Amino acid sequence: MKKWFALSFAFLLILVTAMPAVASGNDQARHRVLQNLVKNDAMKARILWVDLAANLFALDTQEEVRDMVEKAAKAHFDTLILDVKNYTGYVAYPSHIAPHISTSRIDKYQGYPKDYDLLSNVLKEAHKRGIKVHAAINVFSEGNNDYKDGPAFKHPEWQSVFQRAVRKVKAPDGSTYDLAGVNTERGANQLVLYTPEKYKVSPANQWGAEAQVVNGVVTQVVDRVHGEPPLEIPENGVVLSGHGEAREWILAHLKAGDTVDMDVVETKLVPASEYPSSSVFVNPIRADVQEYELDIIREILDNYDVDGIVLDRARYANVYADFSNLSRKKFEEYIGEKVKNWPEDIFSVTFAGGEEKIVPGPLYQKWIEWRAGNIRDFFRKAERLVHEKDPSLFFSTYVGAWYPLYYSEGVNWASKTYQPDYDWASPDYHKTGYAEMLDFLMTGNYFSEVTREEAEEKGNPDWYSVEGSADIAMDVVNEATFVYGSLYLLQYKDRPDQFKRALEMALSKTHGIMLFDLIYLEEYNWWPIVEKAFAKPARPPHENPGLRKLISGD
Repeated sequence: MKKWFALSFAFLLILVTAMPAVASGNDQARHRVLQNLVKNDAMKARILWVDLAANLFALDTQEEVRDMVEKAAKAHFDTLILDVKNYTGYVAYPSHIAPHISTSRIDKYQGYPKDYDLLSNVLKEAHKRGIKVHAAINVFSEGNNDYKDGPAFKHPEWQSVFQRAVRKVKAPDGSTYDLAGVNTERGANQLVLYTPEKYKVSPANQWGAEAQVVNGVVTQVVDRVHGEPPLEIPENGVVLSGHGEAREWILAHLKAGDTVDMDVVETKLVPASEYPSSSVFVNPIRADVQEYELDIIREILDNYDVDGIVLDRARYANVYADFSNLSRKKFEEYIGEKVKNWPEDIFSVTFAGGEEKIVPGPLYQKWIEWRAGNIRDFFRKAERLVHEKDPSLFFSTYVGAWYPLYYSEGVNWASKTYQPDYDWASPDYHKTGYAEMLDFLMTGNYFSEVTREEAEEKGNPDWYSVEGSADIAMDVVNEATFVYGSLYLLQYKDRPDQFKRALEMALSKTHGIMLFDLIYLEEYNWWPIVEKAFAKPARPPHENPGLRKLISGD
């Protein structure tokens, strides 16, 4: 039966190659071929991602690269995705455009060989063994906030502007202090709030002051620096705990009997360098930013025999970006009217019930559509650059498989034929889809649970699973390109059997697999698992000319 199926499929591929051009998107011929393709174990991509930071000093010599490639070849991987520009904006090859990673101030990068050409070495060793190498570029992240390091700090005008809602605690005298978090670890000079849902007594150490609050009224204030025990958290109340400057604020402004307001919200527009995130994102609609990123792609294509280009972090940082003056101007041009209340007409933020919640404004759907359209437009430029350089090169991207939530990153990786039925989606949202531009798509099915049932048993939606998220990915892409399910191996640490199940599920549901990351195969010694799973020969469908022609509609 297997031999018959293989022969039948081979005959089908011959028919596909000879077929006249068909329009991109779904049709009966495409549907039949790609449905059969999912079932064919001989046509599955086997991709290994090589993260730059995680493997930095494990691949800083030719010998180490050779050893890694030999292991990948033995495990029957057909493609390596090599991270050559990571989220910091530094690159792993001698560049005339971007800074080399050996020049970074980040501690864990110190001592990296000056101008070491990781890309050249990996290409040399991989191509000897018939393994393809695609260069991955973190596009719109250009710095590390912890070290204030990277191109985004050399060009601060590039930085995204975030709408940042700060929850404040207000004392009766009108004084306020920023609330750093709820049920989180208290840091230096921070004021945090603890609730009875998680704690019976304050978990903070003695180096601070605390106020017990019941129904909005302060019932007790203690300075624990002098040996007072932690305060109990009443069932109908909370405890405010402050260190350093926050401790001084509690002692100066709160006393028993005071009414305190813990739901004051102040909205600020701040640059990425002042936003609490390690990655420093830049504004993707700036012409100089786009040209910089495209120049890096162009430089790689001009100087290296790569087999493809992969875009990573080709998105907005999150739903809170970008609220710069430029974005306001461009959005107003897009909708043909002025935004009267900025940014409230897009959305505002509340902290009802202790959780940060977005309250959509009248322009929220249109804003979501506009941002996704901006990213689609950049993909179009990048795709043309790659394929005009060499039509045989592959153009792809990595995205999170959690499509119902991924709109917050300003990305619509679905087919333009797919119209999502969610409250954030405008009637024209489907026009922002970019799946048709891709030679293949890697979706991060990054869930510990494998089956839908396992996810539901954990109290989550069924798509919080490898199975469920893979089904969504296949549905929304609507056969506009090949979909390769992807796994985050860290989620299966000390659970090799669960990893095997996840691997089997992703392969059974999509056109191939991407494993993130090399470092975990090494640390967990899981190479034998992959060797066994990939024991039978297979070929990635994106490398089949007939299938690629069918997908592209050329």
